[in-house]
Amino acid sequence: MAKITTTSSVKPKASLGGFLLRALPVLIIVLSVENYIGQRFLIGGDDQVDRCLPDKRIYIIDTFNRDIWRGDLVAFRAERMEPYFKSGQIIVKIAAGVTGDRVKVDSQHTTINDTLVIEGLPLAEKLKKPPASFNRDETIPLAAYWVTGKTPKSFDSRYWGYLYDYQVIGRAYAIY
Repeated sequence: MAKITTTSSVKPKASLGGFLLRALPVLIIVLSVENYIGQRFLIGGDDQVDRCLPDKRIYIIDTFNRDIWRGDLVAFRAERMEPYFKSGQIIVKIAAGVTGDRVKVDSQHTTINDTLVIEGLPLAEKLKKPPASFNRDETIPLAAYWVTGKTPKSFDSRYWGYLYDYQVIGRAYAIY
């Protein structure tokens, strides 16, 4: 009599414990990367009709990069910006001037280091203050920035003064 052998094509079932043991390191890596990215970056949007940075709406804010240079976009928490922005609201502007720069503001022009930054004071009337009340000729103090938008109606340092280091959230990058 011939011996009959059969081969089974059914694989043995893998144990749940074995799967979890292999999946756990991958899960830990994925969660760690997500946690790092979630802590470091914020995504913000500007839904205003009259935006001070008119060509962009969406920003990525790097909260680990608070090293701001002249010309950088800076994200910060609003202070002294009522009635346009609530205290603590996240704002993005251009760091037009940094510590040691000379700022001159009059009713016609704002210059930094004798270079025109933005013209006029169109919001002075809405703020119920004479344009001359915003005049200044001074040096930006230590740990401070002069921030502006790109449009004349930007509510910026011309009206409320300096942005200080403690207000800075991080460097912002316009993405759309």
